[in-house]
Amino acid sequence: MKVFLDTNVVMDAIVSGRDGKQDALDVISLGDNLQFRINILSLSIANIVYSARKYVPREALMEYIGRIYNDWKILSLGSMDIEFAMKSSCPDFEDALQITAAEAESDVIVTNNKKHFTPYTYLPVYTPREFLNKLKEHQV
Repeated sequence: MKVFLDTNVVMDAIVSGRDGKQDALDVISLGDNLQFRINILSLSIANIVYSARKYVPREALMEYIGRIYNDWKILSLGSMDIEFAMKSSCPDFEDALQITAAEAESDVIVTNNKKHFTPYTYLPVYTPREFLNKLKEHQV
Protein backbone atom coordinates (compact mmCIF):
# COMPACT_ATOMS: atom_id res chain seq x y z
CA MET A 1 0.00 0.00 0.00
CA LYS A 2 1.14 3.54 -0.80
CA VAL A 3 0.10 6.21 1.72
CA PHE A 4 0.29 9.91 0.87
CA LEU A 5 0.97 12.10 3.92
CA ASP A 6 -0.27 15.66 3.95
CA THR A 7 2.15 18.31 5.19
CA ASN A 8 0.16 18.81 8.40
CA VAL A 9 0.63 15.19 9.49
CA VAL A 10 4.41 15.49 9.26
CA MET A 11 4.29 18.82 11.09
CA ASP A 12 2.33 17.15 13.89
CA ALA A 13 5.03 14.50 14.16
CA ILE A 14 8.01 16.83 14.39
CA VAL A 15 6.72 19.89 16.26
CA SER A 16 6.15 19.52 19.99
CA GLY A 17 2.76 20.33 21.44
CA ARG A 18 0.68 19.89 18.30
CA ASP A 19 -2.62 18.04 18.50
CA GLY A 20 -2.42 14.64 16.90
CA LYS A 21 1.30 14.20 17.49
CA GLN A 22 1.08 10.60 18.70
CA ASP A 23 -1.23 9.48 15.88
CA ALA A 24 1.10 11.09 13.32
CA LEU A 25 4.12 9.40 14.91
CA ASP A 26 2.31 6.05 14.89
CA VAL A 27 1.43 6.32 11.19
CA ILE A 28 4.99 7.32 10.29
CA SER A 29 6.45 4.56 12.45
CA LEU A 30 4.38 1.92 10.66
CA GLY A 31 5.54 3.26 7.31
CA ASP A 32 9.15 3.37 8.44
CA ASN A 33 8.80 -0.26 9.52
CA LEU A 34 7.74 -1.16 5.97
CA GLN A 35 4.06 -1.79 6.70
CA PHE A 36 3.41 0.49 3.72
CA ARG A 37 5.25 3.04 1.57
CA ILE A 38 4.99 6.69 2.57
CA ASN A 39 4.67 9.25 -0.22
CA ILE A 40 5.12 12.99 0.25
CA LEU A 41 5.15 15.91 -2.15
CA SER A 42 8.48 17.67 -2.68
CA LEU A 43 6.75 20.99 -2.00
CA SER A 44 5.71 19.66 1.41
CA ILE A 45 9.34 19.29 2.41
CA ALA A 46 9.99 22.97 1.70
CA ASN A 47 6.83 23.92 3.60
CA ILE A 48 7.79 21.72 6.55
CA VAL A 49 11.27 23.23 6.81
CA TYR A 50 9.90 26.76 6.52
CA SER A 51 7.18 26.24 9.13
CA ALA A 52 9.05 24.00 11.58
CA ARG A 53 12.24 26.08 11.73
CA LYS A 54 10.59 28.28 14.35
CA TYR A 55 10.11 25.28 16.66
CA VAL A 56 12.79 22.71 15.80
CA PRO A 57 16.56 23.33 15.86
CA ARG A 58 18.06 23.28 12.35
CA GLU A 59 20.25 20.24 12.99
CA ALA A 60 17.32 18.16 14.22
CA LEU A 61 15.14 19.40 11.37
CA MET A 62 17.74 18.50 8.74
CA GLU A 63 18.14 15.07 10.33
CA TYR A 64 14.41 14.50 10.03
CA ILE A 65 14.34 15.72 6.43
CA GLY A 66 17.24 13.36 5.72
CA ARG A 67 15.13 10.46 7.01
CA ILE A 68 12.29 11.51 4.72
CA TYR A 69 14.72 11.74 1.81
CA ASN A 70 16.15 8.29 2.46
CA ASP A 71 13.05 6.37 3.50
CA TRP A 72 10.00 7.85 1.77
CA LYS A 73 9.08 8.39 -1.86
CA ILE A 74 9.24 12.08 -2.72
CA LEU A 75 6.79 12.99 -5.46
CA SER A 76 7.63 15.79 -7.87
CA LEU A 77 5.41 18.36 -9.50
CA GLY A 78 5.13 18.95 -13.21
CA SER A 79 3.36 21.49 -15.33
CA MET A 80 0.29 19.25 -15.65
CA ASP A 81 0.01 19.11 -11.85
CA ILE A 82 0.01 22.89 -11.67
CA GLU A 83 -2.60 23.07 -14.42
CA PHE A 84 -4.79 20.60 -12.52
CA ALA A 85 -4.47 22.63 -9.32
CA MET A 86 -5.33 25.85 -11.15
CA LYS A 87 -8.52 24.26 -12.51
CA SER A 88 -9.44 22.46 -9.30
CA SER A 89 -12.33 23.63 -7.18
CA CYS A 90 -10.30 22.77 -4.07
CA PRO A 91 -10.11 26.00 -2.03
CA ASP A 92 -6.45 25.44 -1.07
CA PHE A 93 -3.99 25.52 -3.97
CA GLU A 94 -1.33 23.58 -2.06
CA ASP A 95 -3.85 20.85 -1.22
CA ALA A 96 -4.88 20.71 -4.89
CA LEU A 97 -1.23 20.12 -5.79
CA GLN A 98 -1.00 17.40 -3.18
CA ILE A 99 -4.17 15.73 -4.51
CA THR A 100 -2.87 15.51 -8.05
CA ALA A 101 0.44 14.04 -6.88
CA ALA A 102 -1.29 11.61 -4.54
CA GLU A 103 -3.69 10.39 -7.21
CA ALA A 104 -0.78 9.51 -9.50
CA GLU A 105 1.16 7.47 -6.95
CA SER A 106 -0.88 6.63 -3.84
CA ASP A 107 -3.72 4.45 -2.59
CA VAL A 108 -4.91 6.68 0.27
CA ILE A 109 -4.39 10.19 1.64
CA VAL A 110 -3.77 10.80 5.34
CA THR A 111 -4.46 14.37 6.49
CA ASN A 112 -5.84 16.37 9.38
CA ASN A 113 -7.77 18.54 6.96
CA LYS A 114 -10.22 16.15 5.30
CA LYS A 115 -12.54 18.92 4.12
CA HIS A 116 -9.84 20.15 1.70
CA PHE A 117 -9.31 16.67 0.27
CA THR A 118 -12.39 14.44 0.45
CA PRO A 119 -14.66 16.32 -1.99
CA TYR A 120 -11.85 16.74 -4.54
CA THR A 121 -10.35 13.26 -4.91
CA TYR A 122 -11.45 9.73 -5.64
CA LEU A 123 -8.88 8.37 -3.17
CA PRO A 124 -9.96 7.40 0.34
CA VAL A 125 -9.05 10.19 2.79
CA TYR A 126 -8.41 9.49 6.47
CA THR A 127 -7.19 11.33 9.51
CA PRO A 128 -4.18 9.62 11.10
CA ARG A 129 -6.46 8.13 13.81
CA GLU A 130 -8.96 6.85 11.24
CA PHE A 131 -6.16 5.34 9.18
CA LEU A 132 -4.69 3.57 12.23
CA ASN A 133 -8.14 2.20 13.09
CA LYS A 134 -8.66 0.96 9.53
CA LEU A 135 -5.29 -0.78 9.65
CA LYS A 136 -6.27 -2.52 12.89
CA GLU A 137 -9.51 -3.65 11.27
CA HIS A 138 -7.60 -4.67 8.10
CA GLN A 139 -9.95 -2.54 6.03
CA VAL A 140 -7.35 -0.48 4.19
